[in-house]
Amino acid sequence: MKYVRRTAFTYVKKNPDGTKRPRRGLFWMKKIYKEWFEYAKLSSYGVPEEFGNLEDFDDFEVWWDHPDYGFELFCEPEQREPLEVVKEIDEGKHIKHLRIDLTGDPAKIKLNFKRFLDKNLVPNDKLVSHARFQPSKPQARIKIPPLQRYRETYIQREMLGMSRGDVIEKRMGPQPPYQSREERKIEIHDYRKDSERLRSVSREVQKAKQIMKNIKKGTFP
Repeated sequence: MKYVRRTAFTYVKKNPDGTKRPRRGLFWMKKIYKEWFEYAKLSSYGVPEEFGNLEDFDDFEVWWDHPDYGFELFCEPEQREPLEVVKEIDEGKHIKHLRIDLTGDPAKIKLNFKRFLDKNLVPNDKLVSHARFQPSKPQARIKIPPLQRYRETYIQREMLGMSRGDVIEKRMGPQPPYQSREERKIEIHDYRKDSERLRSVSREVQKAKQIMKNIKKGTFP
């Protein structure tokens, strides 16, 4: 998947014995992966086996820090320094081998090196994610509040058995202090009879189910 951000969020995680793992990056914000986890916990369609038994994890942070799951599923491979002196030659799609005479004319070496970079350097907007599991959209196109609303609606309808009218009433929140009880009853009645709002509840449930199906395929949302 193409990724256009110039930098990643980098982290150093610890193993259970206290030793540090290599510093690696995430191309998407952590809260996106948290929603991924919450949906996976609810899904009746199954999840990739690499996610482990999610019934063993009630807390996202515990799953996230586990050496086999969480961060390890979504992080980028360890990155080497972009310029280093090597004793062995590695092969790679974006690795070139240069022979530099360190006794040569410094100005000429710098000029030739600049020309080489101008011709061969891969722009950052063409970098790709190499994580084992990746979101299906760029970060800017993933909005957390709608995802949370779809998930809450799914829980209310599919797991708690609430009617669409009850879901809408709950979504209205507490009664404003300036509103009379009679006014509140009229407002609730109008909301529960609003066909568009009722249909929106059904659409949100379907969106939540589709997200869960996507998780089974290894992506989100």
